[in-house]
Amino acid sequence: MAETATRTQDGPKVQGPEKQTLLVGEQVYLRALNDDDNALGTSWRDTIFPQSTSRVESWVEEHLARENPEKKQTLAIVRRAGDLVVGSMVAEHDPTASFAKAHVDPVYGEAGLAWKGEALALVVRWLVDECHKPIVHVDLPASEVPAIAAIEAAGMRQTARFREKRFIAGAWVDELVYEYANPGWVARLGDPMRIDLPRTGTGEPRPVPAKRALVGDPPRGAVMVGERVYLRPYEKKDADELVRWDMREPDTFHTLGRGAQSPSAISREILAPQKDALPDNVLFMVCLRENDTVLGHVELDDIDYVNRNAETGSWLARADYRGGGYGSEAKQLLLAYAFDRLRLHMVHSWVLFHNTRSAAALRKQGYREAGRANWLFAHDGKLGNMVLFDLLADEWRAMPRTGEE
Repeated sequence: MAETATRTQDGPKVQGPEKQTLLVGEQVYLRALNDDDNALGTSWRDTIFPQSTSRVESWVEEHLARENPEKKQTLAIVRRAGDLVVGSMVAEHDPTASFAKAHVDPVYGEAGLAWKGEALALVVRWLVDECHKPIVHVDLPASEVPAIAAIEAAGMRQTARFREKRFIAGAWVDELVYEYANPGWVARLGDPMRIDLPRTGTGEPRPVPAKRALVGDPPRGAVMVGERVYLRPYEKKDADELVRWDMREPDTFHTLGRGAQSPSAISREILAPQKDALPDNVLFMVCLRENDTVLGHVELDDIDYVNRNAETGSWLARADYRGGGYGSEAKQLLLAYAFDRLRLHMVHSWVLFHNTRSAAALRKQGYREAGRANWLFAHDGKLGNMVLFDLLADEWRAMPRTGEE
């Protein structure tokens, strides 16, 4: 392939796959992004909104330049024909697992999906076979058949299916979760898909508390009001309360180890999203109606306003109130907020295998098991797995309500 040493007004300087032997495929290759790629930010930045060259340059300086390659890497996906940047690849690394996410400019249509699949296959095999990562996870819409075919040919296998998590071309599409496990680790630890999921409870959903007319004035600051509890925004004063109960936490099974946090650190993390017009995360404090006692919090994380989905989470900080239905009541208020206020189409949740209590609670709340994600963390001398759940808005609305015939 011919190379040119000059930059033109039409785009960045051509680099060419001949300059490397790493991450080169039949149709695309991957390389580090450079300053010349700013002019093609429309193709490689994963956003549905227009971005000027100056805005891309600012984003690169603010975010990309500070990436730690041991935790996160952003690479350019370059089409070999014409040596043109057509997308980007992000590889993020947890202590055990890696996650690969590819974006190709939608303007390229079906051809772009084939390039996306080849790029994913290249980086997944590189991370596992050469960088010796234990496992790599990839999420793809079920409609991206060319990309799915490419990663399956590279040895990836499907482990979960989130229903109707993407809205593409006017239709709801499932999202598929794939993994590629290091054969050496599998030989030592065994196939993670053969590990049975422990279960507790009946798994039967329970009726949702019926919406009742409010009697009297709502509690101060309340956003959602139930029979016994209400949800309100987080305030700085709540940090001391959360830290106090966090340090008294008697259970260890629902986390990967208890931790000590400062009130100021908690406040910075929780209050930051409140500055955004469309925050990625929304957290509510759960309080008793009778005396405003803080019981814990519930939240929506990674809210996707385009595909109308979010991850749900909850923590009943007061262990002395667990088992009394307060957590489930608060969770149902959160679901009402997600589906009725934000108009989300679906929610999902991730639970540690050994946290059988939280998994049982999700089943009672109407969630369905969507599959699993393996080797995400270290636990008890092994690599641990998570069970995944999803819940559609229509399913939640169809659930029986208390007091209904």
